Amino acid sequence: MTHPVIKWLGIMLVLLHAGNGVQATSDECWTQWFDRDDPSGTGDYETLSDLHKEDSGKICEHPIQTEVKTKSGASVGSTGDVIHVSDTRRGFICRNDDQPNGHCADYKVRFLCPLEFCQAEECWTQWFDRDNPSGTGDYETLSDLHKENQGKICDHPIKIEVKTKSGASVGSTDDVIFKSDTRTGFVCRNRDQSNNGDCSDYQVRFLCPLKFCKAKDCWTPWFDRDDPSGTGDYETLSDLHKKYPSIICDHPIKIEVKTKSGAFVGSTGDAIYVADTRTGFICKNGDQPPNGYCADYKNVGLHGLIETTPLGLATMKRLPPCVKQTHQRFVTIQ
Repeated sequence: MTHPVIKWLGIMLVLLHAGNGVQATSDECWTQWFDRDDPSGTGDYETLSDLHKEDSGKICEHPIQTEVKTKSGASVGSTGDVIHVSDTRRGFICRNDDQPNGHCADYKVRFLCPLEFCQAEECWTQWFDRDNPSGTGDYETLSDLHKENQGKICDHPIKIEVKTKSGASVGSTDDVIFKSDTRTGFVCRNRDQSNNGDCSDYQVRFLCPLKFCKAKDCWTPWFDRDDPSGTGDYETLSDLHKKYPSIICDHPIKIEVKTKSGAFVGSTGDAIYVADTRTGFICKNGDQPPNGYCADYKNVGLHGLIETTPLGLATMKRLPPCVKQTHQRFVTIQ
C-alpha cells in the first residue's frame, strides 16, 4: 500500500483515503490509477460505473477530470487508437472494432476529485527505536513507548508498521517475531532466533486517528507597523487588523514582543504601557527614563492551524493567513 507524502507550503502532509494513496493540489486531488479491463475481449472498458462498483469509495461520484495512459505509461495519442469515449461521465472506452489493427492498447485511468473527497482520515507517527537487541532482544513495546514519548503516540493505534533500523522489511530478516500488534507493540526475543541468537535492530511507527495529529494553533509572522519616532511605538491589534486584513485572527491566544533587532523586551529596560491579546502592544516615549524613547518593537500573536504536532505532521486543510511574511506575528485556535 502506497502512502504518498507531499509538500504543501513547506509542511509535510500524509494523505490516506480508503486505504489507498492519492495525490493532491491545493483544491483538488487525483485518485490512484485503475486498470479493471484489458483489450482481450471486445476492447478496454474502464467505465466509471464499473469502477464505482468494483472500487467502492475510491472515486468521487462526479469527477472533475479524467486522465488516461497505457498500462506502460504512454500517452493515448502515441498509440494511434481511435477512442470511443473518454470523459468524466462515462469514463474511458476503447473498442477493438474501431481500430485499424483490430486491437486497442491496454489502458489505465485516474480521476480528479474535489479535495474534500481525499482528506486524510488517519496519520502515521514518527519512527521510534527505543531498544536494541544487545540484551535479551528488541522490545519496542507500546507501554514503554507511551512512557518515554508522551503525547507522540495515540492511546489506541489503528495499525503498526515495523522495519529494521536500516530500512529493511521484517520478512527479509528471517527473525522469529514474538509480538507485533497494536496492543503490545513489537517484541523480538533473541532466544527465539535460530542463527546466532540475536534479533535485528528494529524501529516502529503507528497509525493513529487524524484528530490525534491535528495541530491546535500557529504563530503569525512578525509585524512592525510603527516606530518610536513620534510619541512611542504603537503596535495595536486594531491598527494591525486594518493594515493586514485576514492575516491575524480576531481573538489571538497569546502575544509575543521583541525589538526589531530581536532582543527581548526585558533587556531594553523600557516601561511598557500595554502588551496583551486585546490591545496589542504599546510603548510610550513619555514613560521612559532617561532619554524619553522606546526601543523599536515588533510583536506577534497566534492564529489558525500551521504549527506541526509532536508527530511532525499537519492535517490536510488550506493553511490560514498566518503563513504570510511581515514583521510581527499572532496566534489563534483552530
